[in-house]
Amino acid sequence: MAENYSLNSKFGLNVSSQGARPQQAPKSEANLITNVSDILDSMTSYVSKYENVFNGEVEREINMYSRQAMIVGMNLRAGEVKHQFDLNI
Repeated sequence: MAENYSLNSKFGLNVSSQGARPQQAPKSEANLITNVSDILDSMTSYVSKYENVFNGEVEREINMYSRQAMIVGMNLRAGEVKHQFDLNI
């Protein structure tokens, strides 16, 4: 039991430090070009996927729904029957 708390004992999954280092990939011109093109493709695909956010369509829809909610709220408040006592006798 005492060896479980020893500072020199291994802990957890006992992962060796030799397997933890990634292998260096050879950096060739073709490899760098494909990496850069993958990054650019991911950026352009993100923009094309969410194009309606960037061109303002989403903002227009949000404004339209907030105006509709305001108009409905105003109409509901205007239609409320206010029961007030007449104190002028």
